[in-house]
Amino acid sequence: MIAKGRDFRWLWCRLGLLLLCCLAGVSSAATLQSSDYNTQANARAATMLQQVREQSSMFQGRVDEARQALSDFSPLEPVWGRITDYRGTSGVLMLVGLLIGMVLVGYLVERLVSWRMRSVEARLEDARSEELATRLGYIGLRLMMDLIRVLFYGLGAWFFALYSVEEDNPMRVVLLAALPVAMTFRLVRVFSRALFAPHAKGIRMLPLACHPAQSFHHWVLLFTLVVALNTHGANLLFDMGTPEIYLNLLVPINGLIMTAIALVCLVRNRASLEFIFNDSTRCQNDTVRRAILQSWPVMATVWLLVLWLVWSYNIFTGNDMLAERLSRAWWLTILFPLIDRVFNACLRKLVALPFLQSQTFRARSERFISILQNGLRLLMLSVALVTLLDVLGYGAWRMMENSMVHQLGQALINVLIIALVAYVAWEMIQSLIERHLPEESLEGGNLEGEGGGTGATRTETLLPLLRSFILVILVVTTVLSMLNALGVQIGPLLAGAGVVGIAVGFGAQKLVQDIISGVFFLVDDAFRRGEYIEVAGLKGTVEKIALRSMRLRHHLGAVQTIPYSEIATVKNLSRDWVTMKLEFRLPYDTDVEQVRRIVKKVGLKMLEDEEMGPSFLLPLKSQGVMRVEESALIFRMKFTTKPGEQWVIRREAYRLVKEALEAAGLSFAHRAVHVLMPGAASAETLTPEEMEAQASAAATAVASSVAAEEARRQSRVDETTPSDDR
Repeated sequence: MIAKGRDFRWLWCRLGLLLLCCLAGVSSAATLQSSDYNTQANARAATMLQQVREQSSMFQGRVDEARQALSDFSPLEPVWGRITDYRGTSGVLMLVGLLIGMVLVGYLVERLVSWRMRSVEARLEDARSEELATRLGYIGLRLMMDLIRVLFYGLGAWFFALYSVEEDNPMRVVLLAALPVAMTFRLVRVFSRALFAPHAKGIRMLPLACHPAQSFHHWVLLFTLVVALNTHGANLLFDMGTPEIYLNLLVPINGLIMTAIALVCLVRNRASLEFIFNDSTRCQNDTVRRAILQSWPVMATVWLLVLWLVWSYNIFTGNDMLAERLSRAWWLTILFPLIDRVFNACLRKLVALPFLQSQTFRARSERFISILQNGLRLLMLSVALVTLLDVLGYGAWRMMENSMVHQLGQALINVLIIALVAYVAWEMIQSLIERHLPEESLEGGNLEGEGGGTGATRTETLLPLLRSFILVILVVTTVLSMLNALGVQIGPLLAGAGVVGIAVGFGAQKLVQDIISGVFFLVDDAFRRGEYIEVAGLKGTVEKIALRSMRLRHHLGAVQTIPYSEIATVKNLSRDWVTMKLEFRLPYDTDVEQVRRIVKKVGLKMLEDEEMGPSFLLPLKSQGVMRVEESALIFRMKFTTKPGEQWVIRREAYRLVKEALEAAGLSFAHRAVHVLMPGAASAETLTPEEMEAQASAAATAVASSVAAEEARRQSRVDETTPSDDR
């Protein structure tokens, strides 16, 4: 023992020295890294300052160039001449006529092809359905018909643009540039009708009334028209030779118009948007949510204006690459409500899938949706914010790729993704396991049950353990993945954990023995949850099976926790069948054959009972006289039944046998205690004092006998069956 104690002390000393060395190495590495970081930070600051100066001088030069361009519009005259084919007013009128003709030809071709679809479209407008599949079918049918109409509209307009003007005429280029504007407008109109269904309330997917749906539909069309004109118009002007400075002034103005349309739409439809985003009543008790609900229009306005200002600056200064990156953040902000609601709808359909339904998943589904929804919102906000910071820093984010800030941000994003993936995986696994488990009983077991009934199946017993094992593996894997994402080398960590595990293992031998014993008991299927067993001198219903111990609930309510290593044998009272033997006392002069016939008739009567009959495996029958006591014959009867049903049948058997015996003129024998006083004289020769002394002695003897019998009966309460106390 002394040598073993010295070995332990030496082991802990080595571990302590190893830990100190690790800390010293980390400290010195941190000092060197800190000095390197300061040097790199100073260099980055100088580089950023130089870039700010260069951008300021570039902006001043562009402002001077813009002033000169606005004071002289003569460079635009050749562009206007090419657009009108140098025909002046007649060219403008001809161009307008060609545009109107292209639209009319496309419309006529569309109407000619779709005249047979009008009756179907009218029925779809009046269609109503509460089922998702039916609604999707209606929407898909109408979407297909609308796409066919747009296709033929585009074909008609395209043929008109090709064959109405000569190939070398610049107006043909204008017509072909106007065609994508019309097609973009029509396609967005088709998908907007499918989403908002402004005139088909019965198949509308979003929870909107008709007026808000029509309002959103019209605002989407207006916004699409401005975007299409801005995009394709700028391309047309560029192809016609417009100087770059005029385009750099025109494009930000169009961007401001688009931003203004989006903001006006948000303000005009604020109530409808808040209704769509009102997932639950938690906002009433959440200060943060309530504050966001009240101030989100202001925050959205400021955010969109900031994005537009930075985007316009980069367009004006010619930083097209940065402007393109920032436009993604702008579009992400504009499409945020649509993406958020579509993702919410997908999550609600996901949690409604049949294979995920379980006892507790419905209660957890709202939290599941909330966590994933907030994760998506945080991700979109992070992408937009990082993009803005990147553009504001003129590429500073790229210069910070090796800095601690960038590494920390990337690590936090990776940790967030790992946590979300692990959470989703755990919810899926937990729901799949719970589908095969019965509903959880009340804590403390069933207070009104008889006990000793058939327990859970083997699958229902092992699945909770499998769930706990998977949870441990998932948590360990998630933690190691997070540490790896944070830059921690998990290889040395695992090696150190092995050394610590060896040290801890010396003191955890009992724990290991418990776990291994439990594994073999479960492999042998010795007991299951819900079964009434006797182990280690204790009895009770198996209430919980853990990794190292099991929990028994005694029929009197006591909870008993037994480590598996303490179990030598298992006596299972809930498997397959149970034989119950009952005893009763009759006088010495009782006819044994008569009693046998009475018990047999009672057994046949109980077999015919609708409630008790199916529970019998062998009927009630008499076994005759088992023994003879001082004052009675002890008869025994027995029956075999399914586990858990023996207690009700036992009570009914006693009651019916008693009634049958009384009907036959038989009654149970009573206990009698005869006290013989040795050397006592006859009653005539005793004095009153002697008679009183003998009566007192007899009473004492009777009381002692009764007390001994009561003690024996009480001691059997905890040793026989779980319903002797009933």
